[in-house]
Amino acid sequence: MLIRRLQDCDEFVGGDDSILRELLHPAKAEIDIRYSLAQATVRPGERTKPHRLRTTEVYYLLQGQGRMHIGDEATEVTAQSAIYIPPHAVQWIENTSAVDLVFLCIVDPAWRREDEEIVDEANMGQIAVDVVLLPDEAMTNRAIEINRRLIASNRPEIVLNRKDCLPHISLAMGCIDEADVTAIQKRLESLARKTSVRELRVVDVIASVNSRGETISLFDVDRTEELQTLREQVMQEMTPFFHYEVSAAMIHDDVVTGTTLDWIRTYPQKAGYEHFRPHITIGYGQVPAGLSFPIPFQATRLALCHLGNHCTCRRVLAAVDL
Repeated sequence: MLIRRLQDCDEFVGGDDSILRELLHPAKAEIDIRYSLAQATVRPGERTKPHRLRTTEVYYLLQGQGRMHIGDEATEVTAQSAIYIPPHAVQWIENTSAVDLVFLCIVDPAWRREDEEIVDEANMGQIAVDVVLLPDEAMTNRAIEINRRLIASNRPEIVLNRKDCLPHISLAMGCIDEADVTAIQKRLESLARKTSVRELRVVDVIASVNSRGETISLFDVDRTEELQTLREQVMQEMTPFFHYEVSAAMIHDDVVTGTTLDWIRTYPQKAGYEHFRPHITIGYGQVPAGLSFPIPFQATRLALCHLGNHCTCRRVLAAVDL
């Protein structure tokens, strides 16, 4: 029988500034559990630092009351309340009472230092995004099918799908305050009403080599006058919202390469205006010969996407039909 008494557990200050005592952890005792269990204390008038975990966390409040922040939501919480915190969500808790705020922390899978990130408060709410054109179903299916062939014999770092790695044509990339998504949606709606971009075509497959010497295959999209005009209009409309001081915390994925961050930081210089080269990224490796060109397709939506590693389109934040 394993029994851990709170008074026997060493007290320490966590990365989020809470006072912790770890009760159970599968890496530190012979117990068949996935989760870890700790007790946290926040003194009156204090709060934890904004932070996020790659894993799921649950708080169970034992004493006191406070204000819980998860993402852009905040609410008052009291003793005998359970709080679910999803993976990757920025979280912190304030003690608004005159006594210690005491709660249990259940982390599943068990807490590891490398799974926790203390968030720079200056960058809270900042995310890296891409304004993109999303292709029709036939082109989406074609891109995903060829991507499957590539990952069968190459690195599966880009796995295209319809849920969280969408084939797309990038128009403008940068970093925004997530609070500006609604305003950007209105700009996209205005652009969609004005543009005549609908019919597009893939004219070739390009094999480019990145800074790590790896081959990446792209569908080269014909840069029509209408497409170039839309791209310039998007760049102009995004100027009030965009900055390029990107950090790994602004990217959707846990693992972020330096090449991803460098591309976003230097996007205006490398891909701005006259350097625009419309394409659909297919993946790592060389696309086998045998495709016939041109391949006509339609652009169906103008969208704002949260960027993932390798500048993938991970999550649609706003979109308008064309």
